Amino acid sequence: MSWKFIKRGKRFLTRPFTLLIIPPKGAQTKSWKMSLWQVACSSLVLVSLVLCCAWGCYSAWKAHTDRQELAKLREINQQYQEELLSLHQQAVEAENYLQEVRAFDQRVRKMTGMDDRGDKTSRSGSTSTVPRPSSRSDSSLEPSEVDQQFTRINSRAVQACETLQALENDLKEYYAYLAALPDHRPVSGRITSPFGMRSNPFGGRRSEFHNGVDFAVSYGAPVEAAGDGVITFTGYLSGFGRTVVISHGYGYKSSYCHLSRSLVRQGERVTKGQKIALAGSSGRSTGPHLHFIIEKDGKEIDPLTVLK
Repeated sequence: MSWKFIKRGKRFLTRPFTLLIIPPKGAQTKSWKMSLWQVACSSLVLVSLVLCCAWGCYSAWKAHTDRQELAKLREINQQYQEELLSLHQQAVEAENYLQEVRAFDQRVRKMTGMDDRGDKTSRSGSTSTVPRPSSRSDSSLEPSEVDQQFTRINSRAVQACETLQALENDLKEYYAYLAALPDHRPVSGRITSPFGMRSNPFGGRRSEFHNGVDFAVSYGAPVEAAGDGVITFTGYLSGFGRTVVISHGYGYKSSYCHLSRSLVRQGERVTKGQKIALAGSSGRSTGPHLHFIIEKDGKEIDPLTVLK
């Protein structure tokens, strides 16, 4: 049964067919004889050729598209590399600026004589940890590398701000100290009696301890504050006559004695060089002069060690 089916199929496939091509009027008719097998093979070859041509066209289009995409990616990558290099250079410049900030802080502290209270940025090193940019053709910067650089710089920038804030506070305190330091001569007269042991100006063989310095001045001459401070006393003291006392802070206190008149009141804040009284000869005095006393931490010291 199967053999008969095969023979019938073979006869069907090999049975000839006639293909007629009838042209327009006046042309010769053409005909071809071929079997169904030949038609099937020809159709398969034709379809294969069409598919091959389609695949070739698609491959060419895909290759062209890939080349264009690759060119765009290379261009974008080049732009990223240029941006990374620019950021890297900015990182180096920022690091150099932070080094200048640290150096400025150290110079200011050295100029003002202030103690270095711990510059946090200087502890991290005075040299830059950011590598210098180079025109590298065989390698490229990594985004993570630049990100790490900016992370370090951001941390140091915060430390630099803290350092400058501390420096500002220290400078304010330092200048407040300089303003309060009683180093301004209260009068322009010459010194007639220094600090220490001296002979009794009222006569006698006994010597006495002189707890300040005496300035020769004319009666009514202006007396100026030796430094910023607060008036803690203004009134009359036995032996010293009319007296003004200023507390300058930082352990300093100054006294102005034998005055003829006080120009300030207790509790009043005064500044260095401000006129606070008029010279005179009140109290135990041999004549118009200013007796000037400086105390440090409750102990009387030689005013000449403080005065300019």
